[in-house]
Amino acid sequence: MSLPITVVTVAFGSPDVVRKWAQKWSGAGAACLISDNGNQIPQNISDTAGVLPFTGNSGFGSGINRAVQEADTPVVLITNPDTLPDKAESLKTLFNYHTRNTLTGASTVDSAGKGVHSTGVWPDKNWVRSQIFKSAESLWRKDRTDWLQGSLIMIHRDDFLKMGGFSNRYPLYFEDVDFCARAEKQGMKVGFCRGSRFIHDEGSGADKATATRLSCFHWGLLEFFKNHDPANVDAVRKMIVTKCILRLAAYAVINPEAAKGYYKALQSVLSGIAPKLPGALNG
Repeated sequence: MSLPITVVTVAFGSPDVVRKWAQKWSGAGAACLISDNGNQIPQNISDTAGVLPFTGNSGFGSGINRAVQEADTPVVLITNPDTLPDKAESLKTLFNYHTRNTLTGASTVDSAGKGVHSTGVWPDKNWVRSQIFKSAESLWRKDRTDWLQGSLIMIHRDDFLKMGGFSNRYPLYFEDVDFCARAEKQGMKVGFCRGSRFIHDEGSGADKATATRLSCFHWGLLEFFKNHDPANVDAVRKMIVTKCILRLAAYAVINPEAAKGYYKALQSVLSGIAPKLPGALNG
């Protein structure tokens, strides 16, 4: 039974993951639409999904914006290419729970059934400070859902377009946190359907690209504070710069790819120029 939903994603890498994504979601009764950011879409996928052809890699948020614009159903489900329905009825359960003027998420697990946190609280200055000398702590909290991860967000298409979609200021990372913060300011709600479960094998749907990911993470973090906590921007910028310098020195020999990422992050944060994303994987 088909549902009035279009499931959308952005593809960059791993044709097998994209093929599986299309098979699983179309089998759950939804229309499927892929925004090609890597010029590596598998052949013979047209039976299960529509594909928006490669025009460049402008990031996850911009790719999703493009797909939602082209969707022709009242509801869209934003996903990563490595996000799948756990069971065929998972999508229907989420759809029945969802309401207008709401961003709706659901429980996610990895392929082994272990829980994967897909929500969090707003980043604050203390959270940034805590990661100068150690890895960033999870923003997940058991009883609080400020934002939903972009791996799984259901929204009415008209609500998405009214908001202007994802900001193009975030090449990768924090576009989902920013999106939820802007939604809250516009009076929208964040909902969470605990009775519906999906599989999210984090990181399996895209190229690892450690240097790109590190630079985009820190750029996106600072951009979030610029837009939603401007009083703390200067302090956060100094913390990020300190962190990048320390990590650059620490990883210079033992992990050159990570060192490259922190160097790129430092350049972007100091120059105010967003990190550049890799182009096509083929051609």
